[in-house]
Amino acid sequence: MSRKELLARVCNEQIVGVVREDSLVAAEAVADAYARNGIRILEITFTTPDALDLMRSLPDRFGQQITIAAGTVRSSNDAAQARRAGAQIIVSPHTDVRIIEYANENDLLCIAGAATATEVIRAWEAGCDIVKIYPAQSLGGPDYVRTIRQPIRDVVAVNLGGSLAVPDLVRGQQWEEIGRRVMLATSIVQSRKNVSRPDSPYIH
Repeated sequence: MSRKELLARVCNEQIVGVVREDSLVAAEAVADAYARNGIRILEITFTTPDALDLMRSLPDRFGQQITIAAGTVRSSNDAAQARRAGAQIIVSPHTDVRIIEYANENDLLCIAGAATATEVIRAWEAGCDIVKIYPAQSLGGPDYVRTIRQPIRDVVAVNLGGSLAVPDLVRGQQWEEIGRRVMLATSIVQSRKNVSRPDSPYIH
């Protein structure tokens, strides 16, 4: 899938299921709950044990219905490892021009982290496809995003935070409840698609 097609898919899906767990077993279960209940873009963070193995194995289980993103990418070396493991989207908590350049050169979608309006613009100008507000919740959550959008009106923001695979549900192995939350979230997104602008620049 080309970078342009990947951007279109993210804008259409509007939810990226983040898998950030303390064990490979838990990560596999969360990814399974996401994929089976409607999330089509799975972000496997490098902080998850055996993250690269999980990136490699998920397409074997779910085929082309899912797209793999690599999360917490902190260097171009991380990005290269993720690409070799099958990731098509590179997500970093910060803005690193070397990561952005690597992604662009290899036709990967690049999502860079930024906190302030200045950082958002610099990330955008550096060539990333999507800017994510990080850490959004600590900065004020939805209110902060609404405020930062005032001077940057061509940006759309969607942020579910940790409302899907919350730690208590993962510890209790309540995969069905996680799946129920996923179905609710995807149904909400579906109901709002008619009023969103899928062709707009997008902050995740």
